[in-house]
Amino acid sequence: MRDFFEQQHLARRKTFRLVVYFAVAVSLVVGLVTLFLYLLATFNPGRLYVSVTPFNLSPSQWDLALMGKIAMVVLALILVGTVYKYLRLRSGGGSLIAQLLGGRVVYPDTNDFHERRLLNIVEEMAIASGITVPAVYLLDRESGINAFAAGFSQEDTVIGVTRGAVQYLTREELQGVIAHEFSHILYGDMAINLRLQGLLHGILVIGLLGEILLKSAFSTDREGERGKGNGQGTGGFYAIVIGVVLVILGYTGVFIAKLIKSAVARQREFLADAAAVQFTRNPLGLAGALKKIGGLSAGSKIRDAHASEISHMFFGNGLSESWFNIFSTHPPLLARIKRLDPEFRGDFPARVAPAPITEEEALMHAAPAGQPGGVSGEVPASGDGRHVFVHSLAAGRPLKEAIAAPHGEHLRLAREMIDSIPSPVRAAARNGFGARAVVYGLLLDPGKDLRAKQLSVLEKEADPEVRQELMHLLPALDGLLAEIRLPLVDLAIPALKSLSPDQYGAFKRTVDRLMQADGRIGLFEYALHHVLLRHLEPHFHPQPDSVLPARSLAQMRDEISCMLSLVSRLGHGDEELARKSLMQAVRVFGKEMKLFAYRPASECSFAGFDNALKILAKGGIETRQQVLAAALDCMTYDEKITIREAELFRAMAEALNCPVPPWLTVAS
Repeated sequence: MRDFFEQQHLARRKTFRLVVYFAVAVSLVVGLVTLFLYLLATFNPGRLYVSVTPFNLSPSQWDLALMGKIAMVVLALILVGTVYKYLRLRSGGGSLIAQLLGGRVVYPDTNDFHERRLLNIVEEMAIASGITVPAVYLLDRESGINAFAAGFSQEDTVIGVTRGAVQYLTREELQGVIAHEFSHILYGDMAINLRLQGLLHGILVIGLLGEILLKSAFSTDREGERGKGNGQGTGGFYAIVIGVVLVILGYTGVFIAKLIKSAVARQREFLADAAAVQFTRNPLGLAGALKKIGGLSAGSKIRDAHASEISHMFFGNGLSESWFNIFSTHPPLLARIKRLDPEFRGDFPARVAPAPITEEEALMHAAPAGQPGGVSGEVPASGDGRHVFVHSLAAGRPLKEAIAAPHGEHLRLAREMIDSIPSPVRAAARNGFGARAVVYGLLLDPGKDLRAKQLSVLEKEADPEVRQELMHLLPALDGLLAEIRLPLVDLAIPALKSLSPDQYGAFKRTVDRLMQADGRIGLFEYALHHVLLRHLEPHFHPQPDSVLPARSLAQMRDEISCMLSLVSRLGHGDEELARKSLMQAVRVFGKEMKLFAYRPASECSFAGFDNALKILAKGGIETRQQVLAAALDCMTYDEKITIREAELFRAMAEALNCPVPPWLTVAS
């Protein structure tokens, strides 16, 4: 595929233009409804003596203040409808949409081959892109090939896949489809889709209000005929006229908004296809999935009655073809394929059979949980002080661009990380008991005395089943490579989210006690705690989004200086070298680099560092990416970075909500 970066840029620019058109459509509906209601309010039969119409049609005589009030009421109705739909969708997150379509959760400890393969692909994609592993739903009743990503944030994101997709697609094809959906997550398309859905409902409120008026008017007429035998009165006539016009204007607005929504969705699909190829470096995998959609009798259709409500979220067109394709939320299938495979001539397969299961895949995905799999033998001992090379994708400018933009190399690294985890540990991380045991085991100190103290804490606090699982896993966890620890926690997050609120409360207390057993918090403990709270707290204790405006660099100069000073000091034992690394790193801020200075150790505690991250998290995405880039430059000033520094960087990225792909390889 040629120059997909340019295709992404063009698609983004066109999408922004179409969103502006959507706002214009809303303004047009508000204006037309306001004008009609105002003219109706000026109705006066006495005007017929001096004019050809009983309405005030002279703009120079219009009461602009009254028109403004009417416009505000109409706009308020649209906003109320939008907010209602938005909050309703948000209350259930992505899982509400998946359940609406008849999806069921695919649990991490499933033994079904197709489900295990699907989860494995999702795990690889999540680690490669630097986001939490999302919940996965399977649409068992859907035989077509389709998928979707839904949710308002990365924390409540779900991936939904049809039964047809997991049965008919090979691993490479399914990987292309999942990469397409992950690009929607990384580019924020899910939130855009749901907001557009809310705006559509807001405009629809005008038409629904017209329907209510019509039904009310005709109902009143029927009651009047039964009671008095006369026809409709003036009030009924007004209600019918207003109702008819509101229905016409409201549904005309919905018609226009749907056209724009479809155009927005089509552009985002082209962008997601290009990003999926960037991710997997395999355009033929995604093209193969699209070709099978063209050859399959069920295609990509979704039979569920709710499919039309979220048609713009699907991987393929989930509805029947629209006339002239103006309402199609997806580009033509042939156009998508030809961008991926220019040699394709439209010859779709005559018959699509279930994808064969290779021997390698059977061994990889069908091993019973808890049994040895692809990893055997001793795992080399790890040490936090080892140095690692900065991966080529992380050096200089490319890393800054790689934030929230994973490449094929990141996917390879993620696969290697998962494969290097001993199979029993990997299996344990996929159920509630084992996931807790894994986290407890990662927090156990290698020192004999301190470990004995921590084990006594577990004796009092942890469930007996969790302690038993921990004792079984401890030898493998002790030999785990340091750079694998946080990715292992990522794999455990879905299982930890399945805990009950009481179980999570006990788990959180136990983690805190294990961390505080020696009276201090180490860098890995700090990073692990950040990752756990970042992903689990919003799930068990959701909080409303902050409405505070983003802070500028000048307003956050103290926090940024403190954070970068601590990072520089941790990475370089020599104070002068640490100062030089910071002064070099702040160049990423351009002209505003003079705002920042190297701060003494007394001003840069871990408590201050933690507070700085909370404040920086309220900054704009560009500011947060600059801060991460500066932190990385501090760490790599001496052209090497320790595992401890890498884990700290991961914690920073988590706190600032900037997905960072894996980009470190261990020095041999």
